[in-house]
Amino acid sequence: MQEMQESERILALHRDVRAQFCQPKDGFRFWRYLKALDRYEGDISVLALEAKVMLLLQRRKRAFEVRKCMARLFELRSACQQMEAFQAFDVFLKLHVPPEALASHGNQLFADQSDDSIWSYLRPLIQKLRPLAGEVFLNSGALLGVVREGKLLDHDDDVDLGVILRADSFETAAQRWRELRLTLFHQGLARVEEQNDGRMRAIILTSPEGFTIDLFPAWIEDGKVFVFPHTHGELDASDVLPLQTCAVSDLPIPAKPEKMLAVNYGADWREPNPYFVFPWREANHRFAPFLQLVGDGVFKRVLTYGTFDLFHVGHQRLFKRLSRLADEVIVGCSTCEFNAIKGKRAVLPYAQRAEMLEACKYVTKVIPENGWGQKRADIVKYSADLFVMGDDWLGEFDDLSDLCQVLYLPRTADISITKLKFEISSLAAE
Repeated sequence: MQEMQESERILALHRDVRAQFCQPKDGFRFWRYLKALDRYEGDISVLALEAKVMLLLQRRKRAFEVRKCMARLFELRSACQQMEAFQAFDVFLKLHVPPEALASHGNQLFADQSDDSIWSYLRPLIQKLRPLAGEVFLNSGALLGVVREGKLLDHDDDVDLGVILRADSFETAAQRWRELRLTLFHQGLARVEEQNDGRMRAIILTSPEGFTIDLFPAWIEDGKVFVFPHTHGELDASDVLPLQTCAVSDLPIPAKPEKMLAVNYGADWREPNPYFVFPWREANHRFAPFLQLVGDGVFKRVLTYGTFDLFHVGHQRLFKRLSRLADEVIVGCSTCEFNAIKGKRAVLPYAQRAEMLEACKYVTKVIPENGWGQKRADIVKYSADLFVMGDDWLGEFDDLSDLCQVLYLPRTADISITKLKFEISSLAAE
């Protein structure tokens, strides 16, 4: 009797959520329904999972959670030989939400793009990466696509590349990976703001066409292959090297790609599963020593300097970018006396500018900048391992590279103090 009541309850929840999904109405209590459905998650109810997917899609959030639910649905329907029901639900969803809402990252799917244009972009990119990083090969989803489908996967939305670092241990691999990321920032091939909250699981590059390229670290240790996050010594070096040229893309792939795909996706990798979810928790545990050395940020402490008058969104974005690079962000704010030496005049006094900087959640510490020669002493005093200035200072502080890494970042387009002051003056004159 109780089981029947529970089944009727789930059916009623599913019916209400489906009606809202098809014809949205104001006042629908999404979180109440989500909470009610969570009660049945342990019971592995197909209808509860479908209802949860529809709720999450309506909220346009938690894309990874959507894919986890769809992956579980795929498993359940497949085990019960009900794939027609799964496919019908998948089609139903895509009639009501754009296909990219069901993608891994929410980008445009490869089904709507030209493979040839993507291969054409990747060939010179890989040529640029080789001298900077090492051998590069198609990895994970991109490798699965060319081997199994003879093309990029229709439901995928990014290209995965493996980078075989010049390293023979997880210690040296972590060091090379940190160095590579900074090098790619310097070269303009990667941008700080496009990385995932500073995490080093992948280095993300963005193409002019809009698709992203995810670089993943690989190395060979004692004849065994390590490719974060999927291969942890299960393959021999001869399974990967020498790389061969893919007949589909004309790009490098492992010597024995089928072996790597079996490690990455399991023995049934030949069976299409558009909602495959990689077991990140287990992978992070296996690669914990490597990840610990890599760290969340690239550096421990970054130093940057400026006047920071009329604090604006460009400043805020700069500090956000720096917080993704380092654990601590120290900002040197020019005093009024030093500005006079530079021939500059700030609207706001030093105390107010420093107070606004300290209020920014991305800034760890604010120090006064009193003169040109202070930077070298500050790097030593605060044990900074990264020094950053805008690219309009390109090359001016390279002499500090004997103390720490030096990086010049592009300034925020269309935002400048000079422009703001002019616009404020124009408004005051009206």
